[in-house]
Amino acid sequence: MPRTHSTTPSSAPHRAIPLSLAGAVIIGLSLTAIVGSGPGAMAADMSSPVEQSSASAQHRIDDASRLDPIGTLVAQRLALATPVAQSKWLSGKPITDPAREQAVVDDAVALATKDGVDTDLVARVVRAQISASKVVQNGLFTEWTHNAQEAPTTAPDLATIRPQLDSIDTALVTAIGDASSVASDARCSHAVDSERDRTYPGMDSLERKAVKAAWGSFCAR
Repeated sequence: MPRTHSTTPSSAPHRAIPLSLAGAVIIGLSLTAIVGSGPGAMAADMSSPVEQSSASAQHRIDDASRLDPIGTLVAQRLALATPVAQSKWLSGKPITDPAREQAVVDDAVALATKDGVDTDLVARVVRAQISASKVVQNGLFTEWTHNAQEAPTTAPDLATIRPQLDSIDTALVTAIGDASSVASDARCSHAVDSERDRTYPGMDSLERKAVKAAWGSFCAR
């Protein structure tokens, strides 16, 4: 554009654009640029938080579903805590059996090593299952001590229960391996909460307390 400050006759046909008009042109160009960048960009900006929220929700669902096999095995193992308690009550055996407990952990760690599963995670989860079982056993012993009429009069032999526990522990190692990435995820505690809630229905307060203990050390600290 010719410089507008010239006052020679040859510059007369090329008058400067009035300031008001120039401002309108600039505003119009700016609006055109905004509109031109338009619906796609604006829609992307508006949809991005929604998409992120949806992705995060899906991630939580995926994590929780990967914990389902562990949750099922936790419940199955706890279901055996009652007959174990009954057997120990009638036989006079103590609830805590350090040698047996260490053997259970050692067997699980050996299997984890063979299968390439995180041995630290397996060790702490299996120990948590043992602690959870003892939550139920101790609770039942307390109840039977104070209410003799509720105490068992018959019970299966521990020798018939232990193979079932061993089978569950073997399956547990595999399930832990499949969900090991969840344990170190920042959303782990939320996934565990969801899985606990899934298994709670039908359980009494003692069993729910035991489930909480069973999951207490799953997430990496």
